[in-house]
Amino acid sequence: MTGDLDGEISEYATGALLRYFRRGALVDVKRPRIDVERDREILRGHWALSSSVRALTQYLLLHRHETQTLLVTRPRIDDAIARGRIDARATSLHQLRSGAVTSIVAQEPVRTFDTGPNQVLAWVIYNAARLAARLQSLQAPGSAYSTLAENVMTQLDQVRRLDALRDAIRSPAIQRRPAPGALRDAARARRVVYRLAVEAYNSLSGIEEGNEDAIRAVINSTLVGPLEPWRRFEIAVAIAIGEALAETRKEPFSLAFLAGDSSLPILTCGSLALYWQQSTCLYKTPVMEASETMVSNILSAYDMSAGADRPDLLLVDAVKQRVIAVIEVKYLAGDTASTRFREAIEQIVRYSRGYATAAELSLLQGRSLVAMSVEAPEIIMPKPEAVPTATDFSQMMQGSLRVWAGRLH
Repeated sequence: MTGDLDGEISEYATGALLRYFRRGALVDVKRPRIDVERDREILRGHWALSSSVRALTQYLLLHRHETQTLLVTRPRIDDAIARGRIDARATSLHQLRSGAVTSIVAQEPVRTFDTGPNQVLAWVIYNAARLAARLQSLQAPGSAYSTLAENVMTQLDQVRRLDALRDAIRSPAIQRRPAPGALRDAARARRVVYRLAVEAYNSLSGIEEGNEDAIRAVINSTLVGPLEPWRRFEIAVAIAIGEALAETRKEPFSLAFLAGDSSLPILTCGSLALYWQQSTCLYKTPVMEASETMVSNILSAYDMSAGADRPDLLLVDAVKQRVIAVIEVKYLAGDTASTRFREAIEQIVRYSRGYATAAELSLLQGRSLVAMSVEAPEIIMPKPEAVPTATDFSQMMQGSLRVWAGRLH
């Protein structure tokens, strides 16, 4: 059951995991949940690191001479020498204009890599390198994508130096997508390299069109998430909160890149910003209670300080510079649901003291939230003012956070 839940959580959080550029591990998802309009550009970056592009570059480097040339002719003017079929009309006109009676214009046969299949191949390599470099520039030190991106970039650089592709990649025509005829020629080619190029091209086109199979294939060859399931659940809760805020406030929400600067919000919706594992500058250390003073004194004897208060998620009004809600996220892995829920309530009560005055404390606690992975307790009705809302993943999938978000003000 836990495995199924972990998979559902990762699928729900796919949009954020596409932007998770920290230490992590590959995540396998069967039904990735993304917003194509929002995620299309980041998906294109993942395509550049995907298995279809890697297969193409690795094959090219092992079979450097498999690209095929085309025999074409070009006009050439020589003195008394014909390096191909003589063009009598062009020769006569040139001799009349130049006065050089021994000049000959001939159609010289030459080999060129500027063929339809090679145009497809060059376009794929050029765009893979461009998109991989963009994704690489977003990485933080220690990012799980860094090694993969560096390996792909190294291979793409080697491929771009091949004679068959060097001139084509430098041509202004590379900015245009290959013509349908070029794609047909590449798909029908006997050589494996062109079929691999078409496969990579079709993968990118499928992503841009929102094709679920293409998106799933790319994601499952690149998607990275936090190593710990509880971190992935926290990200999923953040996504659910963003969607609930967007729906109730009729404003879109935007996801941030989870890279080096952890002080930035994980998402924003209008004036609201959601912070992940950040106390923010709005936190003010409250006057310690008697038991807290005792703990602090004992730790001081060991030259230690009490741990910093840091909510799992913190919803802030960035304009008014005030905290809207404290959110504690609990993933069950061994403990009972009641034990984890009690822990969450204790944390909300303790953390909220640093974000509200005594007069505002009850209101902040009443707007706060406990998100359980399973088995959220039911509250008595009606909900008392100073009591946080409780929900779990199953309830969130049924829209429970819309009611909570609608009460925020």
